[in-house]
Amino acid sequence: MRKYLWRLLLTALFTVMTLAVPQSVLAAPPDLGYPACAGFNITVKSSGGNQGTRMTRLKDGIIYTIVAGSGTTISVTNVDTGKTVTFDTKGSVTRTATDATTGEIQWALSGANLVLLFDKVDVGGPSTVLYTGLVKFATDKNYTLTQPFQKQSGTQRDICAELS
Repeated sequence: MRKYLWRLLLTALFTVMTLAVPQSVLAAPPDLGYPACAGFNITVKSSGGNQGTRMTRLKDGIIYTIVAGSGTTISVTNVDTGKTVTFDTKGSVTRTATDATTGEIQWALSGANLVLLFDKVDVGGPSTVLYTGLVKFATDKNYTLTQPFQKQSGTQRDICAELS
């Protein structure tokens, strides 16, 4: 009986140690973030809110889509320092017109929208800006901004500056 209890104790101890000690094999890879700020990468997390496609239609080779949502909380973090900026968005509407032949997409964002432009890819990048108002721009089929914004109105909040 004593031998049985000793084995049971060793098994229990081994199980507890296995659960308590993190295993490098099970460790999550580091989140390298997005190259959307000069000098550092960022991560973006969101919670709450609702978003849904309100309408999609095809007319003359153009696919028109409207996506709307409200009440999302967004957190943007500097990967190097861990500094985080969190803000609530009251709502937004995204209208796109995609050319079915070329893949070019015309974008019109209204409400509160976080726009990330990546280093070495997008014209004017890197930047991370919260636009509240209207922003219009075009991207290629890979979602790369190839020319400056066509229109901006309303307020702009430079998230990279806040995370520096």
